Amino acid sequence: MKLIVSDLDGTFLDSNHEVIEENVAALKAAQSKGMEIAIATGRNYGNVLALCQRAGLKPHVISNNGAFVYNKNGNQIKAIGLDKDHVREALDWLSYRKYFYTLCTDHFVYMPANAHTILTRDYENAINHVRKMTPEKLKEGIDVFLTLDSAVFVNNFNEVLEQDFVFGNISAITLDDDKLRHGREYFSNYTGMSMTIAGKDIFEMIHPSASKGNALETLIAHLDISLDHVMAFGDNYNDISMLQRVGFSVAVENAEDDVKKICKYVSLSNDDKGVAYMIHKLLG
Repeated sequence: MKLIVSDLDGTFLDSNHEVIEENVAALKAAQSKGMEIAIATGRNYGNVLALCQRAGLKPHVISNNGAFVYNKNGNQIKAIGLDKDHVREALDWLSYRKYFYTLCTDHFVYMPANAHTILTRDYENAINHVRKMTPEKLKEGIDVFLTLDSAVFVNNFNEVLEQDFVFGNISAITLDDDKLRHGREYFSNYTGMSMTIAGKDIFEMIHPSASKGNALETLIAHLDISLDHVMAFGDNYNDISMLQRVGFSVAVENAEDDVKKICKYVSLSNDDKGVAYMIHKLLG
């Protein structure tokens, strides 16, 4: 084993999106044995960096679902962004239909200035479709978005698009099952962008060449490591391209069934410290 790479939300973090100290300790132990460690996530690099600094971790990072790759010293080794015309069209489509969305670079998450209102209205309009969602849980969920380390609230996305930024991904979120299905169907057939799924209420658009699997190929080439010597952890559909390529693929117990089916191992759930459990089990 020469590299351990883990997804964050639903895998390395608990269900409240908090760091699990045992998972951190397991990665540090692997590093102390000479192994490389990496995070592969839909979050942007700025957010991941802040989280890892608080946890005392120094990993390589695959961010924005594979649009960006950084080594552990903070040097960017890959960037593949969306075409701005496609971004503008997608944001217009989402805005007109009242989806909550974010536009992400490697360091910032741009979201509408009235994000709280959009998310609350979405909940109210979808009241008959919402799964196990109380007003208290809704507030918790909204606060997670509005307090992201790299959140930037904007009134005019056209002004953002005029900047010389590389946009890694667009994320759309809705609690309405009908809207969720409609959005996923529309963007799954959208020319010029690929759609990926990282959770039950979300869909994201990335460059057709971007994926966690392709980004991992870039990282291992940089590190001169074979995929056969990589252990990867994941829970959702956006992890499949990565899990399919490595020698040691691990799904946490709470993973989607389609993810479990393609993995060599199934560990404990994210809340039960599944990453730490499997690292200790396979590495001793």
